[in-house]
Amino acid sequence: MKKITVTTFFIFISFCQITYSITKMFLDTNYKMSYIEYENLDFNISTSTDNFNKVYSVLTVSLKTFIDNTQFEIEMNSLGEAGTENYQNTISTTYSWQVYRPYPNIQFQPWLSQFYFKYKYDFVETFKIPYLKLNVDGIHTYFVAGRQRKEFVEGLVVGDNKIGYDGLSFGLSFGRFFYIDGLLSKLVSKQGFVDNRYFDLYCFLIGSKFYDEYNFGINTVIENDKMLQSEKIFYEFFIKRATEKYMYILEYIMQRGSKQNKDYSGSLWYFRGAIQGESRNFGKSMAGLVWLLSSGGSEHGRFNPTCTRSYEYMEPYGYGEFTRANARDIFFNLPDGYSGVFILGLDFSVNPLSKLYTGFEYYLYSSPEAPDDKPDASATERTLGAKKAIGLEYGISGRYEISKDVSVNFSYSIFDPTANAYPKKQHDIATKFVLSLVSKF
Repeated sequence: MKKITVTTFFIFISFCQITYSITKMFLDTNYKMSYIEYENLDFNISTSTDNFNKVYSVLTVSLKTFIDNTQFEIEMNSLGEAGTENYQNTISTTYSWQVYRPYPNIQFQPWLSQFYFKYKYDFVETFKIPYLKLNVDGIHTYFVAGRQRKEFVEGLVVGDNKIGYDGLSFGLSFGRFFYIDGLLSKLVSKQGFVDNRYFDLYCFLIGSKFYDEYNFGINTVIENDKMLQSEKIFYEFFIKRATEKYMYILEYIMQRGSKQNKDYSGSLWYFRGAIQGESRNFGKSMAGLVWLLSSGGSEHGRFNPTCTRSYEYMEPYGYGEFTRANARDIFFNLPDGYSGVFILGLDFSVNPLSKLYTGFEYYLYSSPEAPDDKPDASATERTLGAKKAIGLEYGISGRYEISKDVSVNFSYSIFDPTANAYPKKQHDIATKFVLSLVSKF
């Protein structure tokens, strides 16, 4: 009996040592604290009381464990803002993105953004396809169950807004010939996007990286809202190319389906590109261009995916540091009668000092649908699909890296609304200043 006990003990110790040797654990912590100051949000300097400032913070802690082909991850977030207690007394306008944010809690109380199990399996390493003389660099699969962060392509149809989806996801890659990425999710009450328990989300992407530097394919997304008797189907065609000196992505998205027996239509065009390099005077430099055009019109014709990426924690997500324009809306809300979003923007960044990065941005905002008495867009905007102008934004930004884990960011942005886009005699500039401390450890 003693021999069995001793033997069992040594087997147990050996198993623990082997398990420990193949187990990897990572703990990551990210923290951001920002001071934001807004001025003249009603675009009327002479009578403006719409000046406001606040401080908000975001803390993210994630723990990952890898055991052979198995991965477990749990991620917790805490976010909130100070200075908003006087908001209703100082600001005359409440914007739509402030009415409901897609997070369970914004009073600094923690909540789970990820809690999942992932399993990866490699069928084969490399093999040749008979007769075709083509090498396949392995067949790889994965399966994920639980709450998980998930974004497809650029997040224009499905982006998790950093809260995650409850459901199952899976993937398969057949060398460089094709790959599959899928998601099955049921969005529960107050989980980021919808307020009912009868909303199902299905995504299926098939793509290929057969040609060097290229990534192209189609993503099909189905939104099934049983409470509203609505089913939206999105077909997202994309092509990406990335090299050391430049990159670009082009997308075309069709919106179809029906709501209470009335058909949906709508579409979105999107292009983003950038070139980058390095020189003695400017260090690492980059120049980027973005163009986005989403359809407007009635409820059924307006491009309006439920799960598009539209939030960056306590601020809306989008193009332009101030305006934050995305596929559905902008920071200030679209003016009355406007429908659909048009974005045309340029941004530049240089690295004049070893730890200092500075940038400049310039964006034009318009819409494809608006009343006839509203101001016309520029000739360039009209050529690219816009109809009526909203305004423009320009600003500067900077980042100083104190260390590889700590940086200080700042930006100063100006939004200049086009005269008569918003109510008459209210077209003075609005400004936004941001100072942030970002750390990870």
